[in-house]
Amino acid sequence: DVSRVSIPKRLGRAPAIVSSNEWGNSANMDRIMRAQAFAHGVAPGENTMPVGIMELNPRHPFIINLLESLPEDTEEEDNIPQSVKDTAWILLDMATMSGGFPIRDPKKYTARMTRVLKSNLGIESLKLADEIEPPELDEDADEPDFDMPDFDMDGIDLDSMDLGGAGF
Repeated sequence: DVSRVSIPKRLGRAPAIVSSNEWGNSANMDRIMRAQAFAHGVAPGENTMPVGIMELNPRHPFIINLLESLPEDTEEEDNIPQSVKDTAWILLDMATMSGGFPIRDPKKYTARMTRVLKSNLGIESLKLADEIEPPELDEDADEPDFDMPDFDMDGIDLDSMDLGGAGF
């Protein structure tokens, strides 16, 4: 996804962004090239995904909190809580989209976002609730009366009206 990580001074309030390499294609040019490849029958996985530079803003609260939430011993990936991994991946996805690049794996992105939503909403299980029975509509319900007996369309000359350039 990224070739390197840098700490620029240009980010302002953004936590991170994935930008193009100095001699690489821009996000828009990459999009055009993928569209051309697809038009010529090249499957999306067969052409290369863009590689950019991940630019981090070390002053942003997201970055500070993420670094503080890492355990002291990060030698093994098993020691890092899933929520911290999800946060780091979501930050990368956010930076990638901010740079105009596509997310590499939408299925994994969806799984991460589902875990985050479950956690934030306090949902234990994604088991669907029982089917609901929609209320039955009364077929004999009173229809609103749109009859306008005092309105006479015969006395209106639409050809002489200025309808605001609608071209009638």
